[in-house]
Amino acid sequence: MQDEMQVEDWGELFVTRKCCGAGTCRNYAPELLGEVVPASDLREGRRLSVLPGSYEEGAFTGVLRQPRSKEDLMAARTAVAACPFGAIKLKPGAARVRRGDLGSPWHGFPRPIEDHVWIVGQPSIKNISALSYFIERDGGGVLIDPPKPSEEVFRWLAEHGGVRWLFLTHRDHAHHHAEFASRFPGCRRILGAADVNLRENEYMTSTGDVEIKLGNELGALSPEGEPLSGEAAKEAEIVILPQPGHTPGSLCLLYRGRFLFTGDHLSYSRFLGQLVAHRLQCWEDWERQIRSVRYLLAAAEAGWLKFAWLLPGHGEWARLPGEGSAAETAAELRRVITSMEQKPKGHTPLGRWILYAQSRMAPESALGRAVRALGGGSDAWVLPRGARSSLTDFDPDKTGVALRRLYLLGTAALLAAAGTVWLTARRGMSVDAAIARGAPDR
Repeated sequence: MQDEMQVEDWGELFVTRKCCGAGTCRNYAPELLGEVVPASDLREGRRLSVLPGSYEEGAFTGVLRQPRSKEDLMAARTAVAACPFGAIKLKPGAARVRRGDLGSPWHGFPRPIEDHVWIVGQPSIKNISALSYFIERDGGGVLIDPPKPSEEVFRWLAEHGGVRWLFLTHRDHAHHHAEFASRFPGCRRILGAADVNLRENEYMTSTGDVEIKLGNELGALSPEGEPLSGEAAKEAEIVILPQPGHTPGSLCLLYRGRFLFTGDHLSYSRFLGQLVAHRLQCWEDWERQIRSVRYLLAAAEAGWLKFAWLLPGHGEWARLPGEGSAAETAAELRRVITSMEQKPKGHTPLGRWILYAQSRMAPESALGRAVRALGGGSDAWVLPRGARSSLTDFDPDKTGVALRRLYLLGTAALLAAAGTVWLTARRGMSVDAAIARGAPDR
């Protein structure tokens, strides 16, 4: 029995509080990693599937089971490599495997999904490790959100027909677009016009030279930006669907009425068993995002929109139940709209999200310690009110104490500043009076 246990010990996964909810790791190791959902999303009588003690409080991912084989270990290593925040730890097991025998965590990628659609792997940390996909087509394929550039990736893409279209779902998945465009002459890049960034900064790359900039009006478009009727969209191989909300220029791509590539607009929750949108990561406007999904529902009810696969940039992908008919698609969309309508209005300003994420990624930094000290151990106070309930460790009482502490500190700072101004003014008045009397200023 002891020998058997040692053979099965292929390492131990643990998810730290650095986890900020990107969710890409769960796609690479679906049997090992599962979702931790906020208490507000837990249905009555339902418990989390992840192992107690397998994650730190506040993480959005936990461990379903530990690795039991070399294949599990490979999947675990890929999940660790995919996490943009370095939140997943893998402790070596008793089973001795030489590192050289395992190779790269991305060995075996790109991998086929179905019908010449591939998951590329090798994500870019600059794109927050967003999932990257490739549609292999005659005359050149479609690359959806760039992976990390490498000669290996360039060579694979060239061997599979090259890149005709580079589809950028939204502004923060656009890094490396120029490298891929330069390697594939004739490649045309597609991005929502409202997401174009003219100047590069720490978080966004410059995208002013993107060839095709699409508007954000709800409707169906060809890759070139030509409007499509419902009947034309039903027959088209590729349909672009503006879906503002997560960002003002977010786009989705529908391929062959079977695959919907959604960026950060929609993903799937295995735990909840339905499509989800992420209120916490809504940078633009939650109500606008709901209106965008309602348009998808109207298109499905009209009979021309349908999909069997949902393939996001962040969050979990899924092959949905059923055959992917328009009626089944409409039913899935009604469920997600109902859940979206139950969440608070508003959005999460990107600056506040960055502060929240930075404090989590470096908990021992001055920023991380300050955020926790002010929040009494919590970082929820950094985020706006409507986003806090999406945190897995949200404690209203603790956040209330933190905010009252901040208000007191702010009031004290204002009083101190007012006192300084008053003293300075009094000093100035004394000097003026002394000068008026002709007395020297002492």
